Amino acid sequence: MRWELSRIFTNWRRAVAVFIIPAAVMMVALYIFPYLINYMATGSLGEKPIKVANAPDSFIEYLEETEGTTVYSYIFMDDEEFREEWKSGRFRDEIKAGTIYTFFSKDDDIVYINCNANSAISINRAESYIEVVIDNYNASLKEQGSIVYEIDSFNPVIKLLDHRTAANAGSARVIPAVLVLLIYYCVYSLTTDMFASERDRGFYDKLLMAPVSPRSIVLGKILACTALVSVASYVTFLFLFLSSWVNRSNSSTSLIPFGLFLLPRQILVIAIVIPVTVFLCASICVRIIFRIRRMKDVILNLQMPLIYLLADLFFQIFSANPGHLEFLIPIHGSIAVIKAVFLSEFRLWQLIAVLIISIGPSMLLLHNTFKKEGYTG
Repeated sequence: MRWELSRIFTNWRRAVAVFIIPAAVMMVALYIFPYLINYMATGSLGEKPIKVANAPDSFIEYLEETEGTTVYSYIFMDDEEFREEWKSGRFRDEIKAGTIYTFFSKDDDIVYINCNANSAISINRAESYIEVVIDNYNASLKEQGSIVYEIDSFNPVIKLLDHRTAANAGSARVIPAVLVLLIYYCVYSLTTDMFASERDRGFYDKLLMAPVSPRSIVLGKILACTALVSVASYVTFLFLFLSSWVNRSNSSTSLIPFGLFLLPRQILVIAIVIPVTVFLCASICVRIIFRIRRMKDVILNLQMPLIYLLADLFFQIFSANPGHLEFLIPIHGSIAVIKAVFLSEFRLWQLIAVLIISIGPSMLLLHNTFKKEGYTG
């Protein structure tokens, strides 16, 4: 184990590839992916401004004085300009491109919100705009004429609690699955080098001639892989956590919303889940490597779980709270536990279940591998 660890850290390029590059690449992907989806849906990489027609003075004042409304950019127009866009057909083109129209009707006191009903991104952005701006504006109108108690202009505790619930729920759809996906990718890369590549070069057979039992050699490599990937996963989690606080604009195109916050005991649960998940992934990879001899077939079979984890990532984005049976599925159970932690719905039995379904199958896979290879001592 010490030999494998020293081999990684003596080569700084390899250490960077294990610890920094996966986290950095995933962060870039998380920020680029929503823009690509927005481009495919609207033909624009950036968010279109919100066009407001017939805006009353009270609404303009509300936008200027209220914090949080500047997340959106606005273009104001009068009734004549709006009707001109409607007649020329530009209104329809702008809607398709992702622009949201807000029309204040002075005759019936109704606010009309127009968006592209064929685009999920446009609908979500319109719903967010209604919740953040329009609903709060209406509430401010109701409070006029009564005494309103003004809160401090900035209170860190209040700001944190305001953002935490929504941010944790939003992050729960992305971070757990991304974290486990990166875990398997790192394990796949390391075990391929530690076992398959060494065996292909003939070095592994020479290593078996050392005065160390074959079982100890395999376990040492697996423990080294577990330690390295666990630390790399903690670094990745830190990157993802910090990226939430960098996203101060709370843009609707970001997959990680602003204000992610976890309590110490919640972080502890995640810290426990990560190494057992890494150990399970390493055991699966080692089992695949020893069952298959050809290098090309080994790489192909090791890549198959990545497809499953990618599908699981998309499933998590659109799924709600994890069900009870999800905690009993190897690897997926780890995602479910981390997601439950983010949603503040974690229960101790969930962690116990994941520990059992991770450690138990891992030991069984290693036992079968040792038995098949004749590593009895």
